[in-house]
Amino acid sequence: MSAMLLFGHDGLRQAITLVFEAGGADAPTARAVAAMLVEANLSGHDSHGIQMVTYYVDCLANGGLDPKARPELVLDGGAVLKIDGHRGFGAVAGALAMEKGIERAREHGVALVALANSHHLGRIGHWAEVCLEAGLISLHFVNVIGHNPMVAPWGGRQSRLGTNPFCAGIPGTNNHAPFVLDFATSRIAFGKVGVAHDKGEALPEGTMVAADGLATRDPATMIPDTRGGALLAMGEHKGGGLAMLCELLGGALTGGGVSKPENHVDDTTLNGMLSILINPDALGGFAGMASEIDAVTEWVRSSATAQGHETIMLAGEPERAAKRLRLEQGIPLAKPAWEAFVAAGERLGVASQTLEQAAA
Repeated sequence: MSAMLLFGHDGLRQAITLVFEAGGADAPTARAVAAMLVEANLSGHDSHGIQMVTYYVDCLANGGLDPKARPELVLDGGAVLKIDGHRGFGAVAGALAMEKGIERAREHGVALVALANSHHLGRIGHWAEVCLEAGLISLHFVNVIGHNPMVAPWGGRQSRLGTNPFCAGIPGTNNHAPFVLDFATSRIAFGKVGVAHDKGEALPEGTMVAADGLATRDPATMIPDTRGGALLAMGEHKGGGLAMLCELLGGALTGGGVSKPENHVDDTTLNGMLSILINPDALGGFAGMASEIDAVTEWVRSSATAQGHETIMLAGEPERAAKRLRLEQGIPLAKPAWEAFVAAGERLGVASQTLEQAAA
């Protein structure tokens, strides 16, 4: 088991910002990327946090990520929008997609936003939370291309798809917090394989197979060479079907491209995301919906708990609980994860002492 270190969120944001400014991003872009990554750490999803910096720096080096690229609105159909991320930072492309989508959903009652060619969009729940702050319902279908596939289809043992996240956000009421459902359609996100590797931990049962098709819990099966095995789809044929739906909507419909051999030639991560934003006021207001949300939430919580469960938690609650704890106590990082971050900064000319001082 690797040693764990604790960091404050402000310090981590400052340290990450320094790295991406050195990598060619302007200050606002570097701050946006740092904020997105640290928010993932605060929410308990370390797989999408500062641990991604090393990979982002790799993509800067190989040209798979353009630090100066700006997302572009390439189709404006009123309630239907298409944005090209031009291989730039997902923190910037995702922000523009949500900004335009929120604007049009308020105007038309609904907005359909197709985002293509964005570098890694981070934790997709973050974008649902942006919509929730605006009082909007949202659905997000995401696919992944640009690198070797990592997930076997249901019934297969060879990787064919990405982790293809799905996400939905429903506003909260005066009595209950928002509902934020956010998950990879694989049993676990690939980033969690890296986190387990850094910590020296085994993966949960049933998440991965080796190249021979036999089950394995060893994260070294896919770290550092992703061709050594395959993640499995969540929910068997149901998760496999949802992964395909994300591929068809997030990749084919957005125009960003789908998982196929010719889209696996780079060593980068490109996301397509189809987002549907809904203004509940367009359907008569949120008040009536709120009373129904309260009713079903209280009914669900009234169930007796199963063995091994102390309470019934709804989607979004684990992230909020983690954030409260980590804001108070700090963000824990495995020592190898911090060392890898420092090494990534040094590759771009940022001294380790500078990063340590910023993070402190």
